[in-house]
Amino acid sequence: MYDKLRMWNDRYKVGGDFTKIDNYLDTVKTQTDQRTGEVKMFGSLHGLNVAIHESGLSITGSLPKFLYPDNIYPLNRESTKEAFEKLSDCLHFKVEEAKIISVEFGTHFLMSKPVPAYLDMLRETTYLKRCQFEDSTLYYRSKGKQQPKTICFYDKVKEAEKRGVKIPDGLENSNLLRYEMRYKGRLPQQLKEDEITGKTLSDEAFYRKMIGLYSNAYFEIDKVKTLKTNIMSKIKTVSDAFDVLMARLINQGDQSQITAFLDELKQSNVFDDPKYYTRLKKKLSDIAGKDDITESNSLIKELDNEIKKISAYC
Repeated sequence: MYDKLRMWNDRYKVGGDFTKIDNYLDTVKTQTDQRTGEVKMFGSLHGLNVAIHESGLSITGSLPKFLYPDNIYPLNRESTKEAFEKLSDCLHFKVEEAKIISVEFGTHFLMSKPVPAYLDMLRETTYLKRCQFEDSTLYYRSKGKQQPKTICFYDKVKEAEKRGVKIPDGLENSNLLRYEMRYKGRLPQQLKEDEITGKTLSDEAFYRKMIGLYSNAYFEIDKVKTLKTNIMSKIKTVSDAFDVLMARLINQGDQSQITAFLDELKQSNVFDDPKYYTRLKKKLSDIAGKDDITESNSLIKELDNEIKKISAYC
């Protein structure tokens, strides 16, 4: 389930004749830093971008596209190891020892309905900000400038068409929903590992950890729910009626209005304790998803099952 990576290889670890690495690359260009005098070389290798610095070299790109014709088929544990072996053969050093700087982890699911229908069902999640710029693409981003973690949902077919990538026969008009996590910067701290190298990615325990993070991130997202069909017969008190009305308004309404209201409260410094904003958000989420009032709709159940299959397969 790995896709795009960025990795760094220290010069002393590369060994051999470091200066001849460019001989293994295509379309090599040289650039000289006018301020420091450092000479850098940039080239490509089966779709991967390679930058050679005096201190080492970086490799960036989609590992599935390096191993296969495209990234429609993400890499599992075994094929990830195979990709690093092929890369090591091409560059004549052990690339599996490279430090992983950023990683994309995810896959796509063949759904019964168009992708936007599912994205409309996904609401807010903890610590990440929901950002939707078009109906077929949804991001959850860190609130700081660094963006160390991002969660993405998008229409894989549309994304491939935009980039001019040929979709495999039989999938051209399919509803391919791509869900991926992106981590960059301080990966050992984010993923709680001593270090993360190319070899780490194919380690069984680490791969299971990534599957767990992937599944948990999805299930932590609030989902649009529908009122149970017999809910009116369940109302016995004024409090029951209030909860049903609030659940209906929240699930049928524009989620951005709730986010805007919370932001307005923060800007006005309404609460002295910042935890109160979180508690209010949780209270609204709890009302919207009360088990005795609401239930998941068919679209969310379908997507839930796809995510569960990933965990079960692992």
